[in-house]
Amino acid sequence: MRTFVKQISQGKDQFLFLEAGEIPGLLEKHSGRMHYSSGWMGDSIPELKRKATTGDNSLVEESDKFLASLEDQVPMSRGWRNVDDVVGAIPNVPAFLAGHPQHMRRRERAARDNAPLTIYMDLTTSAMIDAKTVTKRGVVLLALVRMLIEHRPVELWVGTSKGRRGVSGTVAWKIDTAPLDLARSSFHIGASSMARGFGYGVDDSVHETGGGWPFDSYDLHCRTAKARLQEAMGGGDMLFISPLMGTDPMVSDPVAWLKRTMKEYVGGGEEE
Repeated sequence: MRTFVKQISQGKDQFLFLEAGEIPGLLEKHSGRMHYSSGWMGDSIPELKRKATTGDNSLVEESDKFLASLEDQVPMSRGWRNVDDVVGAIPNVPAFLAGHPQHMRRRERAARDNAPLTIYMDLTTSAMIDAKTVTKRGVVLLALVRMLIEHRPVELWVGTSKGRRGVSGTVAWKIDTAPLDLARSSFHIGASSMARGFGYGVDDSVHETGGGWPFDSYDLHCRTAKARLQEAMGGGDMLFISPLMGTDPMVSDPVAWLKRTMKEYVGGGEEE
């Protein structure tokens, strides 16, 4: 558990960073601040406590189905490229006619990008968003991570941010990706009860945030959250996924969103 607090122009900016193993204890400590509603939160408080520890295989099944539907559309593993060499299966006729010694072509795996990427998804959503939509976003994020870890190291964080005028509080928890514990990770990422039960409850208890957006402004939070997180977490390359207030391409067109994101952070496919 690590805290980071800074006074900025908008007000008091507070962060609490957690490891997955610290979640059960905090659930017990702060459960009194977690307010249950079935359509809004999904799981009951007892279910939340149990699944946060053991995971939820039903969410893994949803992730598997979604990944299976993407096999022909998004590269699932490192791509191939054609390279010129002195040996190979395909002749490079122009190079041969020019007398170049590397006049054959062979296929090889594209190099793995070893630069670590931090992914942070803000699980905060407006009250009008139902629990099923929250879960859909989580399933898409888990699919992205399962594909990205084939290409480069990934550090995955999710969390919630709440606040009021002059105050912002963020509770963030790390998802283990090496190895990726699918049952527990899928619940920590995709369950509405983790965001609206655990995240909101701990945030309100520790940071006294109330029920509004950080600094009382959704737009301000979205514009500044990535830079504020990078400072609190120590910089580095980050993919920041904004909180959900209305429509979201992760939900409305998840395949297109995944394609764009994979292309940006991995590159694509086979070189001609």
